[in-house]
Amino acid sequence: MAVSDLKAMLAAQKAEALSVNNASELSSDRERAMEYYLGNMPDLPAQEGRSSAVSSDVADTVEGLMPSLMDIFAGSDEVVRFEPVGPEDEEAAQQETDYVNHVFMQKNPGFMTLYSFIKDALLQKVGIVKIWWEEREEEERETYYDLTEDQYALLAQAVEMSDGAMKIIEHTAHNEAEEPMEEADAEAAS
Repeated sequence: MAVSDLKAMLAAQKAEALSVNNASELSSDRERAMEYYLGNMPDLPAQEGRSSAVSSDVADTVEGLMPSLMDIFAGSDEVVRFEPVGPEDEEAAQQETDYVNHVFMQKNPGFMTLYSFIKDALLQKVGIVKIWWEEREEEERETYYDLTEDQYALLAQAVEMSDGAMKIIEHTAHNEAEEPMEEADAEAAS
């Protein structure tokens, strides 16, 4: 299949998918739910001589449900829990549980992710969360002053054991008669 034919086929399928979504009953339900949540009631025009007060029942219901639902999903220390298959898996399951909960709640905005997901599900009849794993290297530079020979030897040993992840860029040894000072500049990539 030629690249141009593939592009044309994908463009046609995308256009069809978008047109179905815009014309669907679900799309109009989502739009109406959001209008009601915001306090707009376009399908109920105000009548002359009547109050223009707007009911906030949808917003009140959604906001009233949020604390209970958040308590269910984020109310404990464990958002996710790994169950061991056998007794030999208990320690691994606990480590996996601790690690995933730490990454989700501490390293990422887990609470707000769950909050947005649940609120979207209530208002739009679908809640979507995009998750990905990102690997990157970060370099960090550290400078050490006034190191003794033993301290410098420990630093040099750590650099050797790092398999190239760390390196000493500059080292200046001072004469002890002047001033007892050794300097090392280390750069680490993790």
